[in-house]
This record gives sequence, C-alpha cells and structure tokens, in this order.
Amino acid sequence: MHPSAIYAATVDSHTFATFRALVEAIIPDSPVSATYSPELTAGAADLCIHEYMIWELDHSLSLVLGFGLTDIPLSCSTAGLLNVGAVHLAASRQLQHPPNPLLWESGPFSAMSRNDRISVLAMLEQGNIDPGVLPPPYRNDLGFTRYMIDFLNRQTMFGNYSEWSAYGTTRLRTPTERRLEYFPVSWKQAEYPGVVPGYRALLGYMLTIERKGGESTIV
Repeated sequence: MHPSAIYAATVDSHTFATFRALVEAIIPDSPVSATYSPELTAGAADLCIHEYMIWELDHSLSLVLGFGLTDIPLSCSTAGLLNVGAVHLAASRQLQHPPNPLLWESGPFSAMSRNDRISVLAMLEQGNIDPGVLPPPYRNDLGFTRYMIDFLNRQTMFGNYSEWSAYGTTRLRTPTERRLEYFPVSWKQAEYPGVVPGYRALLGYMLTIERKGGESTIV
C-alpha cells in the first residue's frame, strides 16, 4: 500500500484526468444561484471523489489469478478502458458534441462532453465494442467489463455521499489513520443530519409483570 504522503504523486496524470472526468459526468456540479451557496452546488469532482475512486481501485479490489485472490491496482487499466471506449465511440461517429482537441492527448474520455462520457459508459456496459481491443484485464471479458462499469457508477455515488471527502488532508491515508476534519458537504446537500445515538420515538409502554405459581400476569 502506498504511503499516504506520496500516494497522490504516484498516480499517472492521464489516470487522474480520466477519473476526474468520470465523476464529473456522473455527479456534475450545479449552477450557483442566490438560493444555494457554492458549497451546496459542489459536484463529485469538487469533492475530490476521483481520488477516492482511484484509491478504491488500487487498494480494495482483488482478482483471481491462478489459485487465489491477488490485489492488483486497477485504476490505470480502468482509465485505459474508458479511453479505449471513448476512441471507439468517436470512430463510430456517435458523438453528440465535438471533443476538446486540447485535452485529447491527455485522454480522449476527458476531452469529451459529459453526455458523450455517459454514452461511453453505456456502450461498454452493453458490450457494444470488440472485447479484443480492450486493455488487460478487460480484454475478451465483457462480463468483467460490465461489472466494472456498474462498480464505477455505484462507487462514485457511494463516495460522494459518504463521509470520505470530510477526511480532508487524511483522506488518502489508510482507513485507520483517517480523521474527520469537518461536516461532509454532501451530507449538507442531502440534508442528512449525520450519525446520532437515536431519535425520539414511541418504543412502547411500561408494563409490570407479576409471576405467581409459574404463571405470569401483566398488570
């Protein structure tokens, strides 16, 4: 496991840009208005959920190799999966908007509009691509590819609405070393009050039980 102090620096810039584009497409920010503060309009990229996704893929998933499970970092290969999908979508002339040519070299997926990024996810999930062109470990394995696209969608939502972003400067440390530094922004957005010991509620009435001769009577 990477030491937290240097982990962010070890992530490839193309991988970083691709995952930022991913979470931005799934949970975009909202326009700032007089009704909501900038904090309440923050999207997943503003909360650094792309860093969470990279961490999870590099530390929390295992693949079966040989006779057992092996921990294999998957962020780089998964970024490659999204970029291959982006190239395929562009080559098939299915883009809704022209990609940004200035960002294409850093990653085709991040150069696309949000709508086209979602189209890439749908295409990969539906298996509308030659599995032989996908990078390992997804090559010729549409089942694993579909699983990963589902994971990316679910895990982005989970990371965004969990307390992870509020770990602040400790968010890239191991779980036992993380500390909450402020109330999670996404909890404010969802109007979730946070963890509490319990809520006031009717749990029943006080009863008295009398036991005589092996029998019990409620009085």
